[in-house]
Formats: sequence, structure tokens, C-alpha cells
Amino acid sequence: MTIPASSAPAARLWLFNALKAALTADPGTVSGQGSYGDANASLLVCLDAPGTYQPEDIVAVGKVDRRIDVSSMVGSGGAGWLIEHYTIEITVECARGTDDSQSAFERTCSLIDQITAVVRTDPTLGGNVLWSQPTRSETDTVWADDHSSWVGQGTLTVDCNQRI
Repeated sequence: MTIPASSAPAARLWLFNALKAALTADPGTVSGQGSYGDANASLLVCLDAPGTYQPEDIVAVGKVDRRIDVSSMVGSGGAGWLIEHYTIEITVECARGTDDSQSAFERTCSLIDQITAVVRTDPTLGGNVLWSQPTRSETDTVWADDHSSWVGQGTLTVDCNQRI
């Protein structure tokens, strides 16, 4: 008998790939160009924290927090015996080289809304979960450590459920 593994790795990877395909550069920048000058410079979608390449807008699909409960009594403890509930945390950071905090806040909100739309479009996350839903988001702006600009910061939590 094969015991099913967690769906979390596949759901997280699906979400990452779906966001890479769906999210677009900020239309407020000239031809979608960021400060690095190439057409994709203003947006990075990554798993966990970004590396050395850090454009103006960063979306990071990160931490998974998982809990497991009994779903239904199966004598063998096999497939379908457990249900996993987990959250996937997505972090958004938008830096703007101005002293206008509202533009950083609005771009952060816009990206969170776009991420929400991706989850709403396919709540099974590509068939990896029974259902998922965006459940909580936070958005704020902070002054950059080097005092060069405002940075919008946000998180979105996606709750997932799957029988294993």
C-alpha cells in the first residue's frame, strides 16, 4: 500500500509558476522597464527570498505552515485517512524611488489583488488540493533604510486543504 505524501510541495510550486505566468511589470514604469533597463527588470517572482537580483517589485512564494488531522477512519491508515491543512505565505515588496508612499502602497495592493485573482481562478491550485482560498493580507509602507525611497510591503496567506 502506498501512503500519499503531502501536497504542499506541488501546490507551492504550482502557485509559483502560475504567478510567474500571470503577473506583469508595473504599467506605471516606462515600457515596463525598471531601473536596470531591461523589459523584465521591474518584477521578480521567486521561491523564498530573492538572491542578489532585486528589482523594484518582488513577489516571493515562501513559508508553508502545515497541520494534519484525521479525515475519516480507514482501517489501514492509508489513502484518505488524513487531511492536511496548510497555509502558503506570499510576500510582496515594491520599492519606488520617490518620496510618494502612495504609489508604493498602491502597487503592493495591486499585486496582492492579482495574486488573489490567480487563486480564485483555480482554487484547486492545478488539482493539487481539494480547495484553497486567500484568507488574510497585510499591506504597509516603510521608509527605506538608506532613506532613498518608500517601500510597500505586503503578505497574502493562502489556506489549502487536501486529503492524503
